[in-house]
Amino acid sequence: MIDKTQELILWRTEHSLLTLEDLANAAGLHPELVEKFVGYGLLEPSANTGSHPLFPASSVERLRCILRLRRDLGVNLAGVAVILEMRERIENLQRELKRLRRRLGLVE
Repeated sequence: MIDKTQELILWRTEHSLLTLEDLANAAGLHPELVEKFVGYGLLEPSANTGSHPLFPASSVERLRCILRLRRDLGVNLAGVAVILEMRERIENLQRELKRLRRRLGLVE
């Protein structure tokens, strides 16, 4: 019989979920900095295992984007939050526009 830890690892792997530590390692950061970004709402876990948040694999790219904005452009955390929110809105609007164009038979 598989113990609980092994079950959790298998479930995380099947769902491509990362622990906070795994996410920090993937981005080359200290876990405390990633926790700071989570606390600020820049990263959101998609699941929790008790007291341990789990993040989708896509969080690695989002974390890299946060780092680019902070390091390369000098954007503060409040600015990063606004930029990420606007970026998501633009991407959603572009998907909706594409869907509507397909529905109306318009080709891009």
